[in-house]
Amino acid sequence: MRADNDVNFAAWLLRFGCGQLPTVDGVRDTIEIPRKMACDIADLIDFVFSQQMSLANVDEFARKIILCSRNDECRQVNRKVLRRLDGAHRSYTAIDTVVVDDSDEVANYPTEFLNTLEPDGLPPYTLTLKVGSIVMLLRNLDSKRQLCNGTRLVVTELRRHNFKARMLSGNAQDDIIIPAIPLTSSGEDDLPIIMRRVQFPVRLSFAMTINKSQGKTSDRVGLLLPTPVFTHGQLYVAFSRVRDSQSIRIGMYGDDRGRFVTKNIVCREVL
Repeated sequence: MRADNDVNFAAWLLRFGCGQLPTVDGVRDTIEIPRKMACDIADLIDFVFSQQMSLANVDEFARKIILCSRNDECRQVNRKVLRRLDGAHRSYTAIDTVVVDDSDEVANYPTEFLNTLEPDGLPPYTLTLKVGSIVMLLRNLDSKRQLCNGTRLVVTELRRHNFKARMLSGNAQDDIIIPAIPLTSSGEDDLPIIMRRVQFPVRLSFAMTINKSQGKTSDRVGLLLPTPVFTHGQLYVAFSRVRDSQSIRIGMYGDDRGRFVTKNIVCREVL
């Protein structure tokens, strides 16, 4: 439906999502990315974002996004894009504690160790923001005002103990004050403990994971794909965020024959 003005791309997407594209060398769940959609990984950020970014032109670059399959790749891209942004900056450090029943066990997890951790769903220990930064909420703050997990905001003012932001979607232009709140790890990660971190419930969102992008439409998308996707329909979700084939580029490595081959995992039993 997004790509109804690009008939060839829309038809290709339908075959893509159903796993009907030709396989590569007979290997199941593999496809060859069209060469016109592929680019060098080092050039992917330049395709999506301009060199000059600021609060003044935020409406332009807020409609663009880089998608990654892994959280660690998102963090790397976000740090690189933040350097391009012109504006006042400030770094906020969190307060980390461990949630345990036995108080003697706290000594096994020194604060310095907790500061190095960044479990899924928690903001970083050191959160560096600039005026004009795009951030994503990690918790539901006020559902009536649509301040929910996954909502994207633009930072408009940095203060000592909080910051102001406004929503990117909808017609709301009022500034929202974001406070630091206690956040607890989910327990579904590899940590043997439950950690509590007092920090702003946001993380940078120039890049996001493919799963987080479901339902969103972007003017331009860069898909960082140094390693293949790993779940059903993940690659289709990434490709279908744009309206035409000219608005997406995939940063990946070619094989020894110059082809851009990757996995497209489709559970046909589900379909």
